[in-house]
Amino acid sequence: MPFVQTPNLRIHYRVAGDGDITLVLLHGNFGSWRWWEPVLERLPSGYRAYAPDLRGCGDSARPGFGHNIEVLTSDVFDFITSLSLCDVHLVGHSLGGAVALQAARDHPDLVRSLLLIAPPPAEGRSVVRNGDSFSHWVSRLFDTNREAAVVTLGATYRLLRHLGAHRPLLRRALMRLAPTLVYDDAFITLVSDAARMAPQAVIGHLQTLDAWNMEADLAAVKQRSLVLGGAQDVLISPEALAGLSRRLPRSRLVIWQDVGHSPQLEQPDRFVRLLVDFVERASLPWWKRSMRWLSMHRPRKSESRN
Repeated sequence: MPFVQTPNLRIHYRVAGDGDITLVLLHGNFGSWRWWEPVLERLPSGYRAYAPDLRGCGDSARPGFGHNIEVLTSDVFDFITSLSLCDVHLVGHSLGGAVALQAARDHPDLVRSLLLIAPPPAEGRSVVRNGDSFSHWVSRLFDTNREAAVVTLGATYRLLRHLGAHRPLLRRALMRLAPTLVYDDAFITLVSDAARMAPQAVIGHLQTLDAWNMEADLAAVKQRSLVLGGAQDVLISPEALAGLSRRLPRSRLVIWQDVGHSPQLEQPDRFVRLLVDFVERASLPWWKRSMRWLSMHRPRKSESRN
């Protein structure tokens, strides 16, 4: 299990591939690098992908603070620079999409393109106030703007965790987020990773999604971007994603009708094809894309003789 020690955090990550095109994959709330495992397994030649665990998640350090989008963005910057990466294509899912957007604005020289999967709206607040998932229910029950409510939320989550009652809740929530996913051993591992998440991160992520607002800064994000969503998503509506995409200067919106909040898990083959097409349009000149397409579709010798 590789780790990198940045100036402020020990970050666990997984890496796959050996190509010159560099991807950094950022998971969402209650996530870990494992949300990208199907993508890492399907990377074509020419790609190298890094999937870090955000602070308080997976096997990364748990300092007990800094669980907001601004600090998470700083962590991602430290991760990229500590590994001497450059010209990266950021792929962010849900909360990770907000972090990717923030990183593109704050560190434009490092980021080549953005693929945002079911990201929160740039207004932030609506993502934790409307919907019928477990996280939305919690956010409405506890007003994260009131200190007493935050204390109560932390105590309730710790109690549920101590009793083991949080796992069934998390399992049901993740099933709602990925309605077409096969609920196999890999899914059980996702639930286990979510259950290990630091309680401070649970609270911090709800607070930061409530408070984050990048609406006024979207015009400054000049990288080519793709916003991907699912029509069956119970968290983020296609209309919200359309509004975000319209305000990004170089953005394209794609909505898949047959998936929910997690397209990379629900349809990984289709997702990797979309990812590769988008990244190559963003990074390769047209003649190189044509040569790559020809090499991928060139008939085998046995086929050409028939």
